[in-house]
Amino acid sequence: MTPSAILLVLLSAAIHVGWNFLTKSSQDPAVFSLLKGITMAAVAVAGLSMLPLAAIPKALWLFVLVSGFLHGVYILALSKAYEGGDISYVYPIARSAPALVPVAAFLIIGETISLRGGVGIFIVVLGVIALQFRGHGRSELLALKRAVFRKASVWAFVTLGAVVSYSLVDKAAMVALSDVTAIPPAMRGPCFFMLQVIFCYLLFGGYMAATRKLQLKAVWTGQWRQIIVAAVGTMASYSLILHVMQANPVSYIVSLRQSSVLLAVLVGWLVLKEPYGIYRLVTSGVMLVGFYLVSTAGG
Repeated sequence: MTPSAILLVLLSAAIHVGWNFLTKSSQDPAVFSLLKGITMAAVAVAGLSMLPLAAIPKALWLFVLVSGFLHGVYILALSKAYEGGDISYVYPIARSAPALVPVAAFLIIGETISLRGGVGIFIVVLGVIALQFRGHGRSELLALKRAVFRKASVWAFVTLGAVVSYSLVDKAAMVALSDVTAIPPAMRGPCFFMLQVIFCYLLFGGYMAATRKLQLKAVWTGQWRQIIVAAVGTMASYSLILHVMQANPVSYIVSLRQSSVLLAVLVGWLVLKEPYGIYRLVTSGVMLVGFYLVSTAGG
């Protein structure tokens, strides 16, 4: 990866932690996410009206539908995880895609895994397991099964699975979109993101309306500034990643982006006053070593 690509990925990571913090600290994470999505969808409709959508190949629309569905699962699972779990616990698990993306990329799209990358994956997996112990020592080992099946844990792992899945779909989509010369290179990432956002939040909004009474007005009135900031941050963060995906391996991009776990743990510990701060900070630091090994591994 070039220095400019690395900087863009790191910027995306910092912005990502920001909107996750806003979601976690909201009065209702799921409704907050829905209002954020409605805001993004409105921007997407306006933005897409200025792009030559007729130039997009028909095959790409399948990627839009699949990516939108997987992002809907991701938003739902992340909101559920934050309803009962700390950001310093949920975020490192949810963003541990490097533990699975290189393997899935090898099996599905032919990317390779080196010994260095394999060691990095192993370290990340150990870090995720260590997070279940909560710093209590040996007694937690006996309760590992119970810890893994806590509600926040289950939703965090569902979020992780969604990240792995949509990363592969989006990588394939950006490769296909790179041949569409009618859309400028800098706009291809935002274009695909806006398309899948509309479909994602149609699904998510339908699910929310069907399963619970929505307090949209109350949440919007109390947090409309945070919702707008989170919406802008989400669009900027993921558009940066999609742009970089056009010319760089998905395994390295997703791995480098996970440097955000350390920042998320610091925010949870120092700002939200979450427990086990030092333990989770050390565990996340070890995971960063794994992320670094994977992101710098050769094929």
